[in-house]
Amino acid sequence: MAESKKSAAIPESVCWVMDDYMTFMQDDLPGFLSGLYIQGSIALGAFSPGQSDIDFIAVISRRATPDDIAHLKIVHEKVMTLYPTLPLEGSYVQPSDLGKLKPEFQLSPYIHDDELTAEGDFDINRVTWWILKNRGITLLGTDARDLDFTVDWDALAADTLKNLNDYWARYADNPTRILWLLSDFGIQWTVLGVLRQYYTFKERSIISKIGAGDYALQHLPSEWHRLIQEAVNIRRQGYDSLYPLGILRALDAYRFLKWIIGECNTQFG
Repeated sequence: MAESKKSAAIPESVCWVMDDYMTFMQDDLPGFLSGLYIQGSIALGAFSPGQSDIDFIAVISRRATPDDIAHLKIVHEKVMTLYPTLPLEGSYVQPSDLGKLKPEFQLSPYIHDDELTAEGDFDINRVTWWILKNRGITLLGTDARDLDFTVDWDALAADTLKNLNDYWARYADNPTRILWLLSDFGIQWTVLGVLRQYYTFKERSIISKIGAGDYALQHLPSEWHRLIQEAVNIRRQGYDSLYPLGILRALDAYRFLKWIIGECNTQFG
């Protein structure tokens, strides 16, 4: 395997993981990888130890056989044993599938929640392809910006609006999802999640959750600043809550979700 391309954007702990991963791949599946790219929070400059996964796209030299899958499982088991708190999450795709969506995208192996699946389309969407093409960190193969595909921004924005109204709206409409707002995780996940959507609409770009929170503190009404700062603090870890009671925070989050989803639909729908 060619020597990987290093980047100052990759935290040292992630470099250790990826170096060992690539060594294991060379030992168990020589020649299987033709390209390897980091995307997700690391590519967006917002890696958070203990919360962020190592999101990747691997380009492979052939369709994976059952024997290849068996060896991939061995590789990932080795990585998980060495680095249990730095999970790998990503897909193994053919060069011809880069930038494609289902049904054109050919189902491929992927690793998610420490489980390798032989065929699927995990995290295959326009946001993933946009981050790969525009922010991806190249470890092996053709530079990410030179990969042979493009992403239609208007289609990505339409996908984002649909996701806002299908997925994120449930946290203000579905009783089971609303209960998530009583937890620290639920606050940072929902508040920063919808703010990423808002940023995408406003700036025609994609940003990390923390970046979206910092942006919102500069651009949204002060009425929501305490809640947004609370979500950012939780995401960054180690904080004293800005709220005396969790129920008050949950009510603020509920009102905020209703408001920001309405704003996005009014301005960008």
